[in-house]
Amino acid sequence: MQKEIEDKTSPEYQRQTWEALRKSINGLVNKVNVGNIKNIVEELFQENLVRGRGLLVRALIRAQMASPGFTHVFAALLSVINSKLPEVGDLLIRRVILQFRRAYKRNDKIVTTAAIRFMAHLVNQKVASELLALHIATLLLERVTEDSIEVCVSFLQEVGQALEELSKVSLHA
Repeated sequence: MQKEIEDKTSPEYQRQTWEALRKSINGLVNKVNVGNIKNIVEELFQENLVRGRGLLVRALIRAQMASPGFTHVFAALLSVINSKLPEVGDLLIRRVILQFRRAYKRNDKIVTTAAIRFMAHLVNQKVASELLALHIATLLLERVTEDSIEVCVSFLQEVGQALEELSKVSLHA
């Protein structure tokens, strides 16, 4: 058993390094706030983010769902990481869109609101295109209900200024 752990190609060694990477990334994401974001980014870049990009994305989505008030911090953290590793930003956008679609189909207002809030801040940080925001707003207004209007209003409150700056013509169409 000890010999297996020392062999870097063994499944047991890979499992242990994966768990260590997961715990490290989760710990760093859970510690992030406005005051220490620079330090957390530096520590995250010490980790193997190419191998652990899925772990990082999962940790960010879970942390954002648990603490929606820190969405802007998580989006800023991702924005910095996205500047060096764009595939991480792409993966997060894909997963948040999937989360939104599932929640929207289930009429789960809490998860839908959290997902669109994250997408709004990703647009604000220029990780996601303003076209995503326009598409989400259009989708929310296709089936007009009290909840869809409320969710759309909160979404536009979060992303409105960025849309005004980036896409004036589309916003007023």
